[in-house]
Amino acid sequence: MNIKQLSMGVFAALSLVSASTAWAALSVDQSRYIFEGDKDAISIVVENASPKTYGGQTWIENIKETDTRPTFVVTPPFFKVAGKGKQVLRVIKALENMPEDKESIYWVSLQEIPPLNKDGGLSVALRTKVKLLYRPESLIKDRKGAESGLSVRTVDGTNQLVNTTPYIFAIADVLDENDTPLVFDQKQQEALAMFAPEDSVVLPKGKTVKKVISIDDLGHLGTHTLTASVKPDVKPTTPASAMSAN
Repeated sequence: MNIKQLSMGVFAALSLVSASTAWAALSVDQSRYIFEGDKDAISIVVENASPKTYGGQTWIENIKETDTRPTFVVTPPFFKVAGKGKQVLRVIKALENMPEDKESIYWVSLQEIPPLNKDGGLSVALRTKVKLLYRPESLIKDRKGAESGLSVRTVDGTNQLVNTTPYIFAIADVLDENDTPLVFDQKQQEALAMFAPEDSVVLPKGKTVKKVISIDDLGHLGTHTLTASVKPDVKPTTPASAMSAN
């Protein structure tokens, strides 16, 4: 396996998980959060690495959903964290009529508010973003290893990797029958890093897929062999997420 290519794929997937956490005073305790449908709320722990007291603001944004109403809310939305201290936040559902036949994905944003710089220097306020997945109760028990259910579909003579499952995956790499990572452009890598139901990515010409490497709920990498067979040639549906390879 080409380790360099694998590292690029992993980086692309992880780059959509968080931002600026290496330099931020405030950080969260996980790289992603899973809100399971049988829960009333989940917790987020904000930690302050600075010896100074920082303020913070949190909110949740839709990514793929067209409904602009708040789906989840964080409480408290504004808070202070003492130096080297922690603050526990709660995420609760604001809407009840959410899709129950597939996962939904959101951004949790954490904006830090630095203390007043009495020396008159520049104060930098960084923002961290991590994924929040909503997993309906009916999908909880079958999530483990669901990546194996991804399909390769031939559309107008072109092979595509299609997410025919109800789950959202963070795909770090796609491997051919020789366990060699396929090469994708940046937009395709970004699509694979947030691979939602019915999303598709065009494979390099003449290539097919044997395995995928993905990031699980705990942020660990795992390899999954596809069990679905190649589907026959179908008419193009021009999905918004289907992209051509370089």
